[in-house]
Amino acid sequence: MVFTGTLATGWGATAAYAEYRRRRRARRRERYLEGVRYLLDDKPDRALEVFLGLAASDDETIDTHFALGSLYRRRGEVDLAIRVHEHIVGRAGLDPRHRNAALVELARDYFRAGLYDRAEKIFLQLAEDGIESAVALTHLVRINELQHDWAQAAAMHERLRAVGVPGQPGAAAHHWCELAESAIGQRDLDLARAHLRTARHQQKDSGRVSILRGDVARMQGDPALAVQLYRRVVRLDFHLLPLVLPRLAEAARQAGDTEMFDESLRELMRNGVGNRSEIAYAAIVSGYYDNPVILECVKELLATDSDLRDLSCALLAPGVEPGPAQLLSVAAALRNVVLRHARYRCSVCGIDSSTFLWQCPGCKSWDTQRAIAALEFLPKAARPGSPPD
Repeated sequence: MVFTGTLATGWGATAAYAEYRRRRRARRRERYLEGVRYLLDDKPDRALEVFLGLAASDDETIDTHFALGSLYRRRGEVDLAIRVHEHIVGRAGLDPRHRNAALVELARDYFRAGLYDRAEKIFLQLAEDGIESAVALTHLVRINELQHDWAQAAAMHERLRAVGVPGQPGAAAHHWCELAESAIGQRDLDLARAHLRTARHQQKDSGRVSILRGDVARMQGDPALAVQLYRRVVRLDFHLLPLVLPRLAEAARQAGDTEMFDESLRELMRNGVGNRSEIAYAAIVSGYYDNPVILECVKELLATDSDLRDLSCALLAPGVEPGPAQLLSVAAALRNVVLRHARYRCSVCGIDSSTFLWQCPGCKSWDTQRAIAALEFLPKAARPGSPPD
């Protein structure tokens, strides 16, 4: 009889606990749906209060909160994402795996918010602890780039390779080139050459490395070597011609052999690296066009570009070809047109720039800026397909 009573009491307690858990799940589901409704009604603050309240009393919603934090970050509501992930990190008794995942997300939030010092501190600790090392080190590279700490950015690249992440030789070479440019600015040419050797080891056929090596050669009184390096740049990467033309002309002048410059241009045309119109346009973009060979290229540009051909026909008598003085005036006028508009455009994100930049300020890609391949006479707002302001 006593056994029967004990059994009945046990069954009763079990049933009561089961009912308690059922009601608790029902309340939790109601609160969860309430939070979802707040999200759908675009009331993120109210939704956050509901979801954080659920997290405070229930471990089963942890995945939901990670998803919620990511949602806030994607929507640009980084302050709310930070609150979610800080709440998770601050919970007592949390599984270490969940805490580490929350730290990664929190560091991403700080990075997105521009709080680079906070993000860097967390990512450095994660990298030291071997937690999501690839993610942490990749973000540390970007943070150091944004802060122009090129030595640290290069160091993070080495650590990325050490953890098995495929190298980014182009970016790493640019970091060493940035250090070399700083050394050149301080007239420490030995240090600049050392940095450029490291950059060349990272990426052998880097146009920027060859340009800087040419600059150093000119500063050290070896213009002949500079000419060789500059010519190599254009053979490897023709789009860098606007940067190289003035340097090449100055190196030839320093060497006392202007024919060296003319021969460099003829080599480009002879080997099919660039046609006359492309050379003329690069010269106009660079601002260096006072040269007989380039003026001949400008003449070719006037003959092949439909808009410019119509203009030249309207200004010149029929059958009359423009002379050197007229070509120089045309080149100067076209240069003024170029200066009123963006001269370079990123081939990845499309952002325009009035000056050449090795790293795109928009998408942060390296080596993606190209000279805009057409003279734009219309104001931006008047061009076909231009979005309204």
